[in-house]
Order: sequence, then C-alpha cells, then structure tokens
Amino acid sequence: MAFEREHRPADRWTEVVLAEQGPLDRAETRRKLERDPALRVSAEVESLASLRAVVRAVSPSAVVVAVDLLGRADEAALAGLVVPVLLIGGPEDGDRVARLLSPRVRGFVCRSSGARELAGAVRAVAAGHASLPPAVAGKLLDTLVRDQPRPAVFDQLTQRERDVLQYISQGMTTAEIAAEMVVQTSTIKSHIYHLLQKLRVRDRTQAVALAYRSGIVQVPAQPTPLDRFADDGDVRLTSA
Repeated sequence: MAFEREHRPADRWTEVVLAEQGPLDRAETRRKLERDPALRVSAEVESLASLRAVVRAVSPSAVVVAVDLLGRADEAALAGLVVPVLLIGGPEDGDRVARLLSPRVRGFVCRSSGARELAGAVRAVAAGHASLPPAVAGKLLDTLVRDQPRPAVFDQLTQRERDVLQYISQGMTTAEIAAEMVVQTSTIKSHIYHLLQKLRVRDRTQAVALAYRSGIVQVPAQPTPLDRFADDGDVRLTSA
C-alpha cells in the first residue's frame, strides 16, 4: 500500500483515494487524475482490505476503485464506504457495473478514457452526481425496465393488436402494416383505434412511448423518426 498525507489547505483541491491492483495501471490513473490541478491523489491501495481504514484516515471526496478488484463480498463492502465511489475498468465491465450502481457507487469510467474525462467523472461523483458512459447508462435503463412489472393494461390487447403495436414502434405507416399483415388498411385502423382505447392514450406516439417504458417493445437499433408515428390518416382519439 502506498500512502501519503500532506499538510495543505482543505479547500485547495479535491482529494481522491485510488484502489487499483496493477502498479502500471495505478500509476497511469494517478497521472491522469493529477493533470487536473483541482484533484489530488492522497492515498493508493492495492486491495480493498485496507481501503476502509485509509478512507477514514484521509477523508477523501471520492474513491476510484478498479472493477477487477471486486469479488462478491467486496461488492457489498463498497456500500459501507462513507464517500462516493467511481469505478474504473474496461468496456466489457458494463453489465457488472450496471448491477453495482447504488447510492454510494455513483459512476463508472473506462480505463482508456482521457485525463479530462476521468477527472470530470471524479468531480461529478464527488459532488454527489452520477457519471456514466452512454453504454452503461443504457444497460442500467434496460435492467430497470426489465425488472418492472408489466402494466396489466397490456394484457387487454389481442395478439393482432400487439402485432400492430410492434409494427408501429418500428415506424411503419398504416399502409405498410396492412401490407405486412396482408389485410385492408381499414382493418389496421380498427386495430389501432381499439388499442388506443385500451391503453388510454390519444395517439400512436403516446402508445409507442408507453410500450417502450413498459418494456413491451424494444428500442430499435436506429432511432425511428417520430413523424412516422404521427397521424397518416389513422385514428386519433379525441379523449383518452
């Protein structure tokens, strides 16, 4: 364990404790952090065994912890720290990080990130905010949606109405859905009218938004233009 503590004005910089096993990785992370004159690495540890004692001694504003240091028992120990935690690791750690996030574990940054991005993430968690790359944030949202119970209102939909809702979520027009399902456009309009009534929404856009939030349909890989959801001769309820 490397440890240092200097006498200096408390408000001069943000103090950070760094927990990372590999000496080369640890030295590189420290170098990046201290390129920001507002940050100071006041202690380093090579394992989590001594981290809590060091945190009590140093009273840092944040702790940077390498994901590869964490075993199952260590994950629970992070919640017992009295300061915000920023995890650092590789892109492959996204799924695990999404599960580790808590009121204490507030962010994640890739080890390959530049000094400015790393320092910004540390400052964010030290200030009580969250700092997540888009990929991890997306995994977290997917987990939250997946863990939510499906609203009972969707159980009222027939299989045909579910199919129509899925096609709408892909940005297909009434005519395109009718061609896909080999029926008349009037039949698709009828399905849309009834599913809007059952979901208690005014139009296709609201129906798709509700379906996304509930996890009934999946967000497409490419964003779907909202104007494809807009009225193209379809039914729009005047009251929901």
